[in-house]
Amino acid sequence: MGLAVHTKNNLDGAIRSVFGEDAIRVLDRDNKLDLKGITIQLLTEKIQLRKLEGPVLAAFMNPGKLTRIIACSGVTDVVFVPWAAEEHAAYVAAYPASQEIFRSPRFS
Repeated sequence: MGLAVHTKNNLDGAIRSVFGEDAIRVLDRDNKLDLKGITIQLLTEKIQLRKLEGPVLAAFMNPGKLTRIIACSGVTDVVFVPWAAEEHAAYVAAYPASQEIFRSPRFS
């Protein structure tokens, strides 16, 4: 599984509050976290992989920067979490086959 963010600086704030202090510390240091048999691999514009098994959570990334992540061998799904409504619209325009699973009231 992958966690894609623009840069490591984006691990602060909302992502840190969701994953927790210890998990983010390990991801920031090692670029991966082994958690109960699941490996979460950190991906950024500078940290790329050729092969990744499973889904990718792309949090607050520019939709135009996702192409390299989506092209990574083994990526099964992408969960895109936009920062702003404009990013959501750009993502849907670029990937029209995507299915929306939740819409923030901010984007309605």
